[in-house]
Amino acid sequence: MKKVIITSVIAILSLTAMAQDKKVAVFDPAGSVESAIKEIVREEISSIIVNSGGYTVLERQLIDKVLEENKFQTGGLVDDSQISEIGKRMGANMVFVTNITPMGNNFYISCKMIDVMTARIDKQKTAQTQRGSTDLMPVVQKMVNEMFASDQKVSTPTQPARTIVETKPAPELSGMLTAEGRKVYQNGRQLSRNEVRGLMVNTDALRYYNKGISRNRNGNIWLFSGIGSFFIGCICMASAGGYEEDYYYDEDLDTVGTALAVLGVGAAITGVSLKIASRGPVRNSVNMYNSGSSRAEKELKFGFTKNGIGVALCF
Repeated sequence: MKKVIITSVIAILSLTAMAQDKKVAVFDPAGSVESAIKEIVREEISSIIVNSGGYTVLERQLIDKVLEENKFQTGGLVDDSQISEIGKRMGANMVFVTNITPMGNNFYISCKMIDVMTARIDKQKTAQTQRGSTDLMPVVQKMVNEMFASDQKVSTPTQPARTIVETKPAPELSGMLTAEGRKVYQNGRQLSRNEVRGLMVNTDALRYYNKGISRNRNGNIWLFSGIGSFFIGCICMASAGGYEEDYYYDEDLDTVGTALAVLGVGAAITGVSLKIASRGPVRNSVNMYNSGSSRAEKELKFGFTKNGIGVALCF
């Protein structure tokens, strides 16, 4: 009787262990692409793994902490046994790594999931896509979906997806873009800067978009610096006057205050001009993306010349 009970307990414990989700550490992709694109690729991979069923994606902060404590960089984890070892330290069962390597006019993409206990590759897919196109994300999505096709689960009320930290699925990005000032919309939804950069990756449109965002940022610096300088100048001019019955006047302080106020007005005007001029490159980037063109139709340039501030419309 005791043997039957012990055997039953062992069987129940075994089934319980098998029923538990496998913990997966998803590393940032390695390769020559922008950090914003790497973040989007990682989030999309995490979303697909979570929704495939049977897996729990480890919290990103935990992964970064373990990597930092052990002086590892995900871009340098090229050896499967080394990846397996760092995965064990994170408490993961599996590690998912992605490499995006430039090869001439193409990107070579490799995705693989490694069992940390055996350092064996459990799943792997490779693909190529043309550099400068917008096919990178769709190709990665297709690869990962195919890798986990056999693990896809049917959602039921009693089987919700489980994660250590809730992972928000990346929205599907498709359709024409529209620009309102520096804001970019797609299908009526405002896109974040990372989403816009993900769509425009490896195209000239991205260069114009980044130029517009940078110009707006510089405009803010000029504007707020000018406002601060103007108020400091006003305070200096007020302080240079007399005090009640004893007349006092500091000419030097009044001169400095006047100069600061004038410079502040000029800086504020410059900031406003830069913010207005930042809309042109963003609009051009959207037009280039929608038309598939590699050249903007027109661009408003702003800058300083030996004769003062200049604005030029280039075709």
